[in-house]
Amino acid sequence: MRFFLPVLLFLSNLLNYLDRQLFTALFPVLAPAYRLSDVEMGALGSSFTFSYLLSAPAFGVLLDRISPRRLLAGGVLVFSLGMAICAFAGGKVGLFSGRILTGVGEAALIVVGPRILGGQKGTGKRMALFFLAMPMGVASGFLLASRKISDFHRILFMPVLPGVLLALFFLLPPAGRATPEREGGSESRSDLPVLSRFSMILFDRRLLTLVVLQSVTFFVMGGMGVWISVYLTRVRHLSMASAGQISAVALVTGGVAGILLSGFFCDRIGDRDLEGVFWLLLRTQLLALAGVCLVLLSEGRPMLLFGMLLSSGALFGLNVSLVVAFLRVSSPPLWGCVLGGGLFLSHLTGDLPSGALIGFLSAHVGLKSAIEILLPGPLLAGLFAVWLTATNERRIRLKSELPLRSG
Repeated sequence: MRFFLPVLLFLSNLLNYLDRQLFTALFPVLAPAYRLSDVEMGALGSSFTFSYLLSAPAFGVLLDRISPRRLLAGGVLVFSLGMAICAFAGGKVGLFSGRILTGVGEAALIVVGPRILGGQKGTGKRMALFFLAMPMGVASGFLLASRKISDFHRILFMPVLPGVLLALFFLLPPAGRATPEREGGSESRSDLPVLSRFSMILFDRRLLTLVVLQSVTFFVMGGMGVWISVYLTRVRHLSMASAGQISAVALVTGGVAGILLSGFFCDRIGDRDLEGVFWLLLRTQLLALAGVCLVLLSEGRPMLLFGMLLSSGALFGLNVSLVVAFLRVSSPPLWGCVLGGGLFLSHLTGDLPSGALIGFLSAHVGLKSAIEILLPGPLLAGLFAVWLTATNERRIRLKSELPLRSG
C-alpha cells in the first residue's frame, strides 16, 4: 500500500479536477437543455464552491474520529454520487443537488489526501504526484467535453464508475501494520478543543502568512481561469483557436513542470528548516508575478506564451509548496484542522470572489485595466507578507546560533 495509495490518490484527484472542468465546459450545452440563465449558471458554479469550502473544516475535524482511508472512500463515493445525479438530472434541482454533493465529496479528498501523504518520507514528491492531477484533470475535462458534445448525459456519467471503483480500493485493508498516525489513531489526535485548533490559523504568524499566500494564489488562478480567454480575445485580439491553444499548452506544460519542480525542491529542504520553506515560497511567488507581468506587458505571441508558461508553472507549483509548508509549520495532530480551515479561508477570500470582482471592475474601467490591477496587486501583497515571515525566520535562526558562535 506504500506505493499503491499515492497512485489511488492521484487517480481520485484526477477525477476530481476532470469533473470540475468537464461540468463547466458543458455549460454551452447544459444552458439550453435546462433553460439556465447566466445568473443560474453562475449560481450553479457557486453552489459547488460553497459546499466545498464549508465542508473542508468539517473533514478536518472528522480526521480525529474516522480512519483517513474510510473518510477518503466516503468522499469519493459522495462526489461520484453527485456526478451521477448531475448526469441524469431531470431539472435544475437535480443539477444543483448534484453539484452540492460533488463539492462535499471533493473537499474530503483535498483535506484527507495531503494529511496521509504528509506522514510519509518524500512528502514533496508524493504531493507533486497528487497535484499533477490539477492540470491533467482540467485538460482532460476540456478534451472530454469536446467529444460528442450533444450526448452530455453519457459524458457526465463517464467518471462515475471509476470513482466508485477507487472508493472500494480505499476500503481495502493496508498491507502491513498500520501506524496510528496514518490511520487516525489516538496518537495523532489533539487534546485542544476544535475551536482552538482552528483559531491557530489566525493567531500563528506563520500559518496566517500561508493562508494569505494561498488566498492570493487561489484568487489569481480563479481570476485567470474565468477571464483569461476573454482577455486574450478581447484585449489581445487573438482568435478563439489561438487563445485556446496557448492556454492549453501553458496549462499542461507549465503546470506539470511547476508541480514536479516544487515537489523536488520541497524534499531538498530539511523538515525543520522553516526559513528555507518560506524562501522557496517567496521565489515561487516572485516567478508567478513575473509571469503575470509578462502576460500583461508582452507585445509578441512568443513572450505571451512564455509568460503564461511561467505564471502557470509557478501558480500550480505554489499549491504543492503551500501544502507542504502547512504540514511542516504545524504538528501532525493539527494537520486536519489546519488544512481544512486554511482551505475554507483561502477559497472564501480567494477564488470565490475573484471572477466577480474582475467582472465588476471591468464594467467600470475596462477589462484591460481590471486585469492589470487585480492580478499583480494581490501577488505583490502576498510577496510582501512572505518576505516579512521569511526574514523573521532568518532572525530567529541567527539568534539561536549566537550561543554556539560565542562558545
